[in-house]
This record gives sequence, C-alpha cells and structure tokens, in this order.
Amino acid sequence: MTPGVVVRPAAAPAAGGGRVLDFRRRGTPPRRRRPNPVLGLLRPLLTAFTLVAVPLGLAAWVLTAARFELRDVAVDGGTRRVPAAWVLRAVEPLEGTNLVVLPLAEVAERLHRNPWIDTLEIRKELPDRLRIKVTQRRPVALLLSGDTLAYADEDGRPIAPVVSAGEREEARRAGLLVVSFAHAPHGGGVDAALEVAGDLGRVQPDWAAHLARIEVLGEEDFRLHTGALPFPLLVTRGTVGPKARRLQELLPELRRRYPKIAAVDLRFSRRIVVQPALLSPSTPGGAGARGPKLL
Repeated sequence: MTPGVVVRPAAAPAAGGGRVLDFRRRGTPPRRRRPNPVLGLLRPLLTAFTLVAVPLGLAAWVLTAARFELRDVAVDGGTRRVPAAWVLRAVEPLEGTNLVVLPLAEVAERLHRNPWIDTLEIRKELPDRLRIKVTQRRPVALLLSGDTLAYADEDGRPIAPVVSAGEREEARRAGLLVVSFAHAPHGGGVDAALEVAGDLGRVQPDWAAHLARIEVLGEEDFRLHTGALPFPLLVTRGTVGPKARRLQELLPELRRRYPKIAAVDLRFSRRIVVQPALLSPSTPGGAGARGPKLL
C-alpha cells in the first residue's frame, strides 16, 4: 500500500434497487459572434444601390437603345385635304428619334401647319411606332374679304384661300355660298347667312339656287344677291319666307313700274321698300335719282 493514500471500499448499492446518477461537469458554452460593423454598413448601401442603379441603368438603356427609335408611322383618317402621304412627310424628320422622349407637342406643331387639320389624336405604340389620327375641317361657305376668297368653316373662320379658278368652280358645284361682311366679322355670321339662304330655298328654290353672294350687314340683317333677280334683296333673319312670297306676287307690277331697281328691302314688318336705280337723263323716263317707293 502506498503510504498516505486511503482506499475506501465502493459503497454498496442502496436497498430497494435505487440508481446512482452519474453527475458530469457541463462543458464551456459556445461563444456568440459579434456582428461585423463593415457588413452592417454595406447592406443598406447595397440595397440603396440596387434601388437606384438598376432603374437608372434601365432608363439609360431605354433612352439609348436602337429598339426604341421611331421607325413606323401609322396614319388613320387621311383625307383629300390632309392625305396620309402629307402626314408622313411632315413627321419624316423625326424618324430615328427616341420614341420614349419624343414630345407629342412637337409632332402636333408640325402637323398643324396644314390649315385643313381640325383635330389630332397622337399616340405612342412602343417600341417604335407612332399612330396619328386626323380629322379635316369642313368648309361650309366661301368667305370674301376684299379681293381674297377663302374657304370658311361653320364658325366663320377662314381655312385656306381659294387659289385657282378651278377651285372656285369646284366650290360652286359643291354649293358653297360666298359670304362677305359689311363690318368686322362677328361670331355666328356665316351660320346665320346660311340659315337665311335655307329659309329662302324653302319658299323660292329657284332664287336660292342662283344665290351668288350673301352680305352680312349686322347680326340679323343681310343682303342677298341672286342671279334669279335683277336686284339684291335686303332681308332680316327669320322673316324671309313670308316676305319672299309677297315679293313674288308683286314682281309683275314692279317690272311694269320701274325700268331698273337698285334694291328691294324686305326688312320692314308691314311694307316692302323698293329703291329704284339711278337713271341718267338720256334714259327713257329718267329724270335723275328716284327715292324709295313703299308697297
């Protein structure tokens, strides 16, 4: 036996079959890693870069890619005065321009150089097509101002000048009346003149068929020049029908009384005023100027 060492016998198992647990010392707990401060800064920077750089790169690609250059122009509604070929020529200088950034106002400005264009509808169809829908202004009369004759729309605004005798004849065959203004044009003057012509046509179709010109004297007063009568008629809007019927009844008497008539005024409610023409002393029955006659 080694000196100084005491050996004890092993303890007997406890009565009743008890179990002795083997107690062991726990191991050292794992160490937690400290977050890397550099990675903590890089993550938001990477996120911000993704949110900014990717859209910028995509935008740069869209603005520079040949795929988005204007190559095709589709025209809907081409007309005689605004043919599709003219529209294509007007926008031809814009071909090759990036369609994404092409301002539609610039396209509209180029097209509105044609005075016959009424409305425009311009639409981009990516990646490379521009679609244009156009409508034409409708002429309803010919507007005479001084020596200039121009087509006029329903608002009385001039559209384009009549530049040739062929156009004038074509307008006549189309039934476009010549309208002139004794004073500065006012809104609705052309419409009112056409209304008066329509009223005349309902009671005296032959007179209306030979209308050459309507002078707008005021908002309600007009002078009608028709080849069916040797004198002009002064009328008021809304009263043409009954006055024209009465004048038709008096025509034989007027021809008997007066060799020549300067004008007949139908604007009064209860009478018709006849203005005889100025007759020279050499004319049979002439003795200078004659005053208006009431019928």
